[in-house]
Amino acid sequence: MSCDLSDPNIQTAYDEIVSGQDTNWLILGYNDSRDKVSLYSKGSGGVEELRQNLREEVLYGFLRIENRFVLITYVSEQVSGVRRARALVHGRAVGALFKQAHQVQISASNSNDLSEVNIRNRLKLSAADDRPGSPSRKNTLEQRSPSPSSPRTNQTIGSPSPLKSSISAEPENVQEDSTDETERISREREAAQRKDAERIAREAAARRQQEEADRKRQEGKEALLREKATAEAKMRAEAEKKLRMEVERKKDEELKSKFAELEKSGKVLLDGYITVQGGGVYFWKRRFFELRGKTLYLFRDRNEKLPISKLELDGEVVNVEDAQTDVLINNSVKVDFRSTEPYYFFSDDRKGKDLFFSAIERYVK
Repeated sequence: MSCDLSDPNIQTAYDEIVSGQDTNWLILGYNDSRDKVSLYSKGSGGVEELRQNLREEVLYGFLRIENRFVLITYVSEQVSGVRRARALVHGRAVGALFKQAHQVQISASNSNDLSEVNIRNRLKLSAADDRPGSPSRKNTLEQRSPSPSSPRTNQTIGSPSPLKSSISAEPENVQEDSTDETERISREREAAQRKDAERIAREAAARRQQEEADRKRQEGKEALLREKATAEAKMRAEAEKKLRMEVERKKDEELKSKFAELEKSGKVLLDGYITVQGGGVYFWKRRFFELRGKTLYLFRDRNEKLPISKLELDGEVVNVEDAQTDVLINNSVKVDFRSTEPYYFFSDDRKGKDLFFSAIERYVK
């Protein structure tokens, strides 16, 4: 179900929409093809114009509203199940093409699903009538605003208030005493408010200091725990390393002892298949080998009676080392000889490589 979106008109229309040009919608369709999607139409009339261009088939739309973008998959109710399944897959391809822009993806089966109200709700945008500058919003605001010429209720111009009349009727010394008492009470209230504010500030400062001290103590405990865990991990790693080295040393000693006994008896110390390069041959050759006595014999295969070459080891081996960094092959070994160029060997597994290494290392002088 591959989807062909190579129509250059698709990208052109998409760029016009996302760059803020007049074009604010497009519709893609199949033009009676199976997998090739192309541009059907585009325009600048918004949601309503897009709805007018819908067809009863599988369509893909892209729409801009107030610098927000919507990806639409329209599958008419008349479309068969097979084409619906294909629309699901191809819709993902169209979404991937437009993925850098759209905030919402809508699936619809009729034009009512694509009303401007539904799309705005999905985009969490206010309704068109609620936008600043819309006529209906202006009318609403005008209805709510009182008329400047309307008289205020409960106010009679020119008539003194009963409170003012009663105060003016009091003796002058009573008014002065009342004013002094009011000022005193106000000062006391302000002083009490200042004390409360200072107390609250002191308590907040003390609380912050306590929280900071608790935080530092906790950080100190965590640091000590981390240091302890690190030290314990290091000690465990060192102990495990020593144990591995001791196991390898004992294993090496056992191998050497076994090889020494076999060498004295003249029996085969070690045999098997190994891949070799050297002796003037710069191609890797897989050989069957036998380490017998102090000589390494190389055969074409296990059934050969006569070796095709042999390498004398006693007094000739100068050095044996891992060769993985040289030849970039796992389980490889480099053997330096005194009178010939180096030989490289690699085994089929790590165990075979370790046995071969230990056997040849015995002859290093």
